[in-house]
Amino acid sequence: MPLREFHQVPVPQVLDFLDTLQRDERREALRKPGRWRTLVFSGLIVTCLVLCLVYPEPVSQFAGFMAVWLGCALAIIRHSLYSPRFGGRVNPFVGFELCTRRPELVAVLLRRLQRDLPADGTVSLKLRPEPIPTGPGSPEPPADMPDTPTWTKVDAWLELKTRLADGAHLRLGIQEKRRCQVRERPAPTKPNRLKLKYRDVLYVELALRVKARRHPELAALTEAEARRCVRLPDGVTFRRLRVSADALRLQVHVREPWCARLPKGLTHGGDGKLVPQEAAFWRTRMSRLDLSRVLTGLLLSLYQMLHVARHPLPPLPPPEPAPAPLAKPERGRKKRRGRRAV
Repeated sequence: MPLREFHQVPVPQVLDFLDTLQRDERREALRKPGRWRTLVFSGLIVTCLVLCLVYPEPVSQFAGFMAVWLGCALAIIRHSLYSPRFGGRVNPFVGFELCTRRPELVAVLLRRLQRDLPADGTVSLKLRPEPIPTGPGSPEPPADMPDTPTWTKVDAWLELKTRLADGAHLRLGIQEKRRCQVRERPAPTKPNRLKLKYRDVLYVELALRVKARRHPELAALTEAEARRCVRLPDGVTFRRLRVSADALRLQVHVREPWCARLPKGLTHGGDGKLVPQEAAFWRTRMSRLDLSRVLTGLLLSLYQMLHVARHPLPPLPPPEPAPAPLAKPERGRKKRRGRRAV
């Protein structure tokens, strides 16, 4: 899908476009033939099972026989819908998250930034709503294999620029990389088999440009002091931090599966942890990383650096000295006698 570009567009107009895009993606996912085919086969299986319980013996035997074969056909169809060996593309049983999480992420961020934007604030946006087929972020495995054993595909699917109410310029860029590797496994009696491995990594870059005359202390801020302001959750790795007299730039990469935001059904317990209302339903969703919360935390870390530049943090306490190594026990010089031969 091509990039959607907006240049200096009001925020409400962009939010309307993102909401419409999410609704269209959900409708298109519902129209997939695989879902309706599965529902038809499931209905036939349930009908045959009901006939087994209601009608006499000859009908029940035929209905049970049909239910078994319909179940086998349903399993084959379900496997072929998303198996690359049979030409399948996307698993129709997966929710709408893969096709709507990118627009939903941008919509959540813009709604959170609306309070920090001026009344007539505008944004410049470049967004690819869906992943490239067989590309980074797609559930489909890579189809084309070049001659090299390792290769990388890059998809820069988000670039957001805006001016905040305090005069700072914010830039958010996200690109996703798929690293692929092919290994040849020799077999003694069969031809060599190729084993393909791939992994998607999300690279996030957040930059904040300010006026040097408003923040003259920023030029004296060191990267070590700024690094103390960064708080990253599990699954997010620090990559790079650049501090200059008028700009801050932070780069991290995300290796864990992510979602646009946590479901609304999660509530905070007494100890501050998230407690699911329905554990069986939310357990799979809790294993994903809330990317909107991560991006909000990164922006707060940049503003914390501006605060630390104006009010420096106290120095860290000196590290504790390492304990002295234990002395080895002295061994006796007397040789041990072996057993005498009989």
